[in-house]
Amino acid sequence: MELIGTRARDVGSLLASLAESLLLPLAVIVGLTGGAMIGAEIARLQAPVEQPFH
Repeated sequence: MELIGTRARDVGSLLASLAESLLLPLAVIVGLTGGAMIGAEIARLQAPVEQPFH
């Protein structure tokens, strides 16, 4: 019975470390992508509007 409890803890810690190793890079990617999208939108809003020639 003790072996089952030890294995369950081992599996739990393995899943926790896998989740951490996947979530951290995912959070970085989401942050960088969001920052790039916000920066592109700000640049688009600040760009001068071209007037057509008459």
